[in-house]
Amino acid sequence: MALRSVAMRGQARPSVSAARRSAVSAHRAVNVVASSVADLNKKHGIPGSVEFKEGKSGSPVVVLKHACGASAEMYLFGACVTSWKQPSGDEVLYVRPDAVFDKSKPISGGVPHCFPQFGPGAMQQHGFARNLDWAVSTTSADPNPDEKDPSVEVVLTESDYTLKMWPHKFKAVYTVSLHGEQLNLQLRVINTDDKPFDFTAALHTYIEVLEIAKAKVTGLKGLTYLCKAVDPKVPETKKEDRDAVTFTGYTDSVYLNSPAHVELEVGTGAAVALDSTGWEDTVVWNPHLTMKDCYQHFCCVENAKFGKAATVKPGESWTATVTMSVVDVSN
Repeated sequence: MALRSVAMRGQARPSVSAARRSAVSAHRAVNVVASSVADLNKKHGIPGSVEFKEGKSGSPVVVLKHACGASAEMYLFGACVTSWKQPSGDEVLYVRPDAVFDKSKPISGGVPHCFPQFGPGAMQQHGFARNLDWAVSTTSADPNPDEKDPSVEVVLTESDYTLKMWPHKFKAVYTVSLHGEQLNLQLRVINTDDKPFDFTAALHTYIEVLEIAKAKVTGLKGLTYLCKAVDPKVPETKKEDRDAVTFTGYTDSVYLNSPAHVELEVGTGAAVALDSTGWEDTVVWNPHLTMKDCYQHFCCVENAKFGKAATVKPGESWTATVTMSVVDVSN
């Protein structure tokens, strides 16, 4: 499918602070990361399918490779998928040029997590899951049915840091896998506490487009949505009457009770299809002139649980999935 080549993308630059580290500190950091990556490969690596490497600013990255030629990369910091390439080598996701990878803030691009809060609220914007290190639990490359589908599972649990913001014990399990050219993402939230808890969540997926004026999202006509463009804390309730959502200005809309299948046409005759379960809402966001350097090149189509918070009782869990595929819409 004809998505724009990765060569045409703006590449994120390392932060100034990282570039100015002392030689001694940098040497120590590299040694620690190299040791960590070596340990991860020894314990969880699968030759030809799952590999760990040192990413930007020395942060560990897991790389999934499918026999068909598709690949995906995820930073363990924030469990953020930053790359999903088709067998052609074309990149599907987008990482903003202002993204930093030194853990000073969440990674701006790819598929960041919003958990246990989507948007502004009682805690930091979009919660804490996107700015913490997740731990590798398992990897696999089992035949499905006769080709190896590479997969990695990472987990996040409560800490003193999270309990100060959200006083609940939990276990979040995130599974990333490739099935042929498709990217599969599953989030499971388990209540390990002795009392129920509520949360909102989203996968804040950035998708590369040829140019925003040519992009459009289909599958949302007739839905009620919350327009957060003026005031995200007091959104206006509207009804979508367009066959396709297009972009002529700042867009921040939460479509409630959205269908399981939504598509983003990227302007090249290709579209990214998102097929989900458990995620009840869809968010469409483009920053327009608030990010002059990059708004033309991406659109966020986010699977969310926002309109009605998820409630999980002790010992129970909540699960949501999304499968992303590149489809031809040129005809």
